[in-house]
Amino acid sequence: MFLRFFRSTGAPVLLFIPFLGFLLWLRAFMSTPDMVFFFDKTQMPLYKFVTNLISAQSFIATFLTYALVVTQGFLLVRLNTRFIFINNRSYLPALFFILITAAIPDLQRLNPVIFSGFFLLLALEKIFESYGDSKLAYDYFVAVFYLSIGALFYPFLIFFMLTIWISLAVLRPFNWREWLFTILGFLLPVFFVFCFYYLVHDQPYRIVDDVKAVFAYKYQASDYPLPVVIFLIVMVFILMLASQFMIRIFPSKKIFPRKAFTVFLWLFMNAVLVFLLISKASFELLILVAIPASYLLAHYFALIKSVFWGNLFLIVLFIILLIIQTW
Repeated sequence: MFLRFFRSTGAPVLLFIPFLGFLLWLRAFMSTPDMVFFFDKTQMPLYKFVTNLISAQSFIATFLTYALVVTQGFLLVRLNTRFIFINNRSYLPALFFILITAAIPDLQRLNPVIFSGFFLLLALEKIFESYGDSKLAYDYFVAVFYLSIGALFYPFLIFFMLTIWISLAVLRPFNWREWLFTILGFLLPVFFVFCFYYLVHDQPYRIVDDVKAVFAYKYQASDYPLPVVIFLIVMVFILMLASQFMIRIFPSKKIFPRKAFTVFLWLFMNAVLVFLLISKASFELLILVAIPASYLLAHYFALIKSVFWGNLFLIVLFIILLIIQTW
């Protein structure tokens, strides 16, 4: 039923996934969530630029965020089509990305993480492009350049440099120049912002003040209602099953998919570490966690033999999300 439909690659599933996302965002379109996050009080330069153009509470801002979620979902599909992480072509990564990011209604509004997630995906694409290139690769310079732009939206993306460095160690033979590129690529967008503040505002160190303000702001994340907690528990349970399935068939996979899923594992762990170690980091990190989690879940549901359990898990997730949206 559900599993067979979402495993297909025809036009109906391609059209239905954005429609499903629209239904899950319907409440946000009618009334924009007004929960205050730390990024509403202390904004990084590029996110501040966006909020100066459009109000974070407006319908346009909400629709823009929804469009970015759908776009990133299909960017996941595009990466899988290019690099074949999963054995067959599938729209399942987009489905799970949209489901996971809809789990916390307070994030169904303009937020910097959805912008940084877009640039993180662009960085991942450049990372995977470097695999197998025997020459000096400049892909990591571009990848970290994208990551740095994303950090100018959401400051804690800077800590995902760990994922970049691990990816470099996993996918490439050692070349000190490529490691140096990761530093230069990160500094270049920061230098542009530094020059902008100096030339336009005569405040060259304003970027430093913006970062200081983020870490100095006292913020305590709010508790989330019971349905959200239940959804996260169910999702963790399914992720554990998917991880067990992955471990079982991991040795039989080709070299590149094994390395790619190793990178996804570290990306997932990187996000968890940021959540645990940075007190101001909150559930907005779910948007970044959704990237590796979507691939792992898509791999599991694409290859699971028990149609009954696949359908049951999808039905349970849909029901809980429906309750969350109407709570």
